Amino acid sequence: MNYNCLIMLFAAALALSACKPEETISRSLVPKEELPKYELEAVVQESKLYEGLPSASGIEANGNMEGYFVVGDDSPYLYQLDEEFNVINELPLFDTSGFINGRIPKAAKPDLESMARFRYGRDEYLLLLGSGSSPARNRAFLVNLSEEMAVKEVDLSRFYLFLRKILQIEEEGVLNLEGLAIGETYTYLMQRGVGADTNALFRFETDDFVGYLINDAELPIAALYYFELPLSGQVQAGFSGAYVSEEKLFFTASAEDTANAIEDGEVVGSYLGVIDLRSLPYATSPAKPLPIAASLIRNQDGTVYKGKAESLVVEKLDDKAYKVIVVSDDDLGGSELLEVLLRLEEVEPDEV
Repeated sequence: MNYNCLIMLFAAALALSACKPEETISRSLVPKEELPKYELEAVVQESKLYEGLPSASGIEANGNMEGYFVVGDDSPYLYQLDEEFNVINELPLFDTSGFINGRIPKAAKPDLESMARFRYGRDEYLLLLGSGSSPARNRAFLVNLSEEMAVKEVDLSRFYLFLRKILQIEEEGVLNLEGLAIGETYTYLMQRGVGADTNALFRFETDDFVGYLINDAELPIAALYYFELPLSGQVQAGFSGAYVSEEKLFFTASAEDTANAIEDGEVVGSYLGVIDLRSLPYATSPAKPLPIAASLIRNQDGTVYKGKAESLVVEKLDDKAYKVIVVSDDDLGGSELLEVLLRLEEVEPDEV
C-alpha cells in the first residue's frame, strides 16, 4: 500500500471517529409537531453602495452594534465601518501585492466567505474562513481585537479534509463553506448546496472548535444536519451567511444559477431565513432534508431584490420584528449594504 493510500485511509477513519452519530429524539426534546412554524417577510429599508470595497462576503458587529467589520472575498483587507456604515479603517490581512485592479484574481484568492466574533480568555477575536472550494481557499485568519488587531493566518487543510470526508466529498469545488456563527455553547458552519447538492449544517462544541483554532488541539467533534431551502424558479437556494441569537439560527441564502462552487452565475433572488435550533434532531437524514422557513428579500415596491446576499447581523426589535444588516455583492467587484426589516410571525400548523 502506498503512502497516499495510507493518508486517505487515516483521514477517513478520523472523520468517522469524530462525527457524532444521529441524535436520538428523546422525551426531553420538543416533539416535531409542536415546533413553531414561521411566516417571514423581508423588506429592504435602506441601502448603501461601496465602490472601494469589493465583493462583500461577511459582516460582524463591532461591540454592541457600535459599528461593523466587513470582509470581501476579492479583497486582502478587513474593513471597519462606523454606525452609519462609513468605512473608517482598512486592515491588511495578508500580502496585498496580488490586489490587481481592485480585485484578487479568482485562482489565487483565499475566498473569505464567512466571519464571526468570539472570546477566548480575556481576548476578543474575529475569525475569517476561506470557503474550502480549492487548495488556495483552505485558509483562515484570526484577528485579535484586544491586541491591536494582530493578524494570524491558520492553515485549515486538515480540518477541511475532515469535513470533506464527513460529507463524502471526493471532488474539488464541492466543499463550499459560506456561513459561520459562534455561540457560547455551539459553533455552526454552513455548507452551501450547489445544483442538486443538499444544504448542510455542521455543529461543534465551541470550546473544542476554538481550542483547535487557537491551540492546534484535536479536531472538534462534528454533528451534521441537512436542510431543504426554497427554489427560485428552477434554481435551488444555497446558504451564504449565518447569525445565532437565542434559540434561532438566522441565515442568508441566494439562488445562483451555477454548476459549481467556484464559477459565478446569474442571481435570481436572495433570502432571509431562520432555523429553530430545537429542530436539529429532525434534520439528520440527507435523504429527507428538513424544510426551513425563508423569505425572498424584496424592495419596498414589492419587486425581488436581485443582489447576492452574503452575510448578516441581526438585532431584535421585538418578538416579531428584527433589524437585519445584510451585505451583498454582484460578482463584478461591487458591494452593497442593506438594512432589512424582517418580520417573523409564528403561525398554527394548519395555517402553513
